[in-house]
Amino acid sequence: MTITKIYLARNNVQAGPYTLEQINTMLASGEVLLDDLIWHKGMSNWQTVGEVTGGRLFYQPNQSPTQSTSPPNRGFGDNVDIYPHQTSNRPDVDKLYGRKPVAQPQKITVVLSKDTAVKYASISQRFCAFGINTLLYLLAIMPLLIAFLSLFDANALGQSSNASEIFAYSNKLASQIPTSTLNISHTMLFVLLGMQLLLIFKRGQSFGKMVMGIRVVNPTTYKTPNLFTLLFMRTIFLICIYIIGMLFFSGLPALLMLAINYFMANNSSTKQGWHDTLTKTVVVQANPNQLDKTI
Repeated sequence: MTITKIYLARNNVQAGPYTLEQINTMLASGEVLLDDLIWHKGMSNWQTVGEVTGGRLFYQPNQSPTQSTSPPNRGFGDNVDIYPHQTSNRPDVDKLYGRKPVAQPQKITVVLSKDTAVKYASISQRFCAFGINTLLYLLAIMPLLIAFLSLFDANALGQSSNASEIFAYSNKLASQIPTSTLNISHTMLFVLLGMQLLLIFKRGQSFGKMVMGIRVVNPTTYKTPNLFTLLFMRTIFLICIYIIGMLFFSGLPALLMLAINYFMANNSSTKQGWHDTLTKTVVVQANPNQLDKTI
């Protein structure tokens, strides 16, 4: 059964009707609370939002909810008690639900507006976040790069006639780099990688995304995705794909994959590139309410 009209109540004041999509958007934004009351066709009485969602900030009604046994000629609200244990102070049904309003009925603040709608990250924000992360990794291996370039001889490289000779020359230079320099770069790289993974797991953000104020979330609940999606699919899996792409044709496949991702995101209504589509995620403007992880 499709639920098209859902009503809410708070402090003895009703609001609605809302669609299921509006309810879930307001839950995600924090405008609807778990202790607010909710009712829709098929429910025999009012319940708290937390009861019907199982404590989650996402509502998916049962396919076959229990039907009310009240007489069919009763109006909405006549067959439910908001506070069944408070019979003496029970609010008047007509007044509470505004069945015969004289003036504009009072509304609670759970309204859907542009301010609470999900705001997707712009392409410029995502590209800047990528640039910040790339710069951090370059800084981490800077001691290694400086040592390598100090040993580099363009004339010797020019005498190499094929790929195998170039590879052998590179290995020769690498073997001449001091062990202390290698250790410094490796330590800096692993520390940075550990910090990035921790931020991604805890906040759905790399350091670059955190600076730009954007976050990876689940496209249905708009909460941070689970561990598998964040660390394995969006991080380790994608890194492996790009490393493979960098091994061929001077890294051209990796550059093409990156360009295609941003092109797709720029032309998508939800700003999803192939990274996001593959991992079933979306990048949005960061909001503290998003930090409850999706199960």
